[in-house]
Amino acid sequence: MLKRQEGQDPEAKRIAWKAQHRLHMKYHRISAKGKGGKVAVVAVARELLGFIWAIGCAIEDKQVSVSNVA
Repeated sequence: MLKRQEGQDPEAKRIAWKAQHRLHMKYHRISAKGKGGKVAVVAVARELLGFIWAIGCAIEDKQVSVSNVA
């Protein structure tokens, strides 16, 4: 896993780890309440989309700030 993350943006890695932990806990919380597997998967998928959006915005902001400096 460390080799795969080598050279990746540190902010993206931070957000990804936060997402991994939060989505894992969310799935287990929903499952523990007795909800069906599909309900848990859809809830996790919706939240995952938010993390993907956050990574995209962070990278875009970083690229914009770098291009404004140059």
